[in-house]
Amino acid sequence: MRTTTTLRTGYWFEAVCYRDVYDDRPRLLHRAMLDTPEQAVRLVGSQIRAARPVPLTAAEIERALAWAAAGGRVAALAALHRGEPAGFSIVLRDGLRPEWRVVPVSYVDIAAPACRSPMEL
Repeated sequence: MRTTTTLRTGYWFEAVCYRDVYDDRPRLLHRAMLDTPEQAVRLVGSQIRAARPVPLTAAEIERALAWAAAGGRVAALAALHRGEPAGFSIVLRDGLRPEWRVVPVSYVDIAAPACRSPMEL
């Protein structure tokens, strides 16, 4: 039995939050590896709508969702399909700056052979 390796493309998603414009070490809020650009952009939108992981006011949610409705979603999908990173950030009333970003990445998927039970030997 041999281990198989496959080169795959995925989409590295991160949600971070900067305390202010001078903050160079953002706080990590969420991280995930996704299979498609659509999943990544959908996750950005769902986090904005749910006001997670950053609490947003109704006005901030409306402003953020306007980005998606005004073509930001389409532009992000197009960039990811071209192999370019995409992201969205918003400055909140208290100076916090949450940022959602997605980067296309190539990675090696390593699959070990399935273990057989002693009864099959």
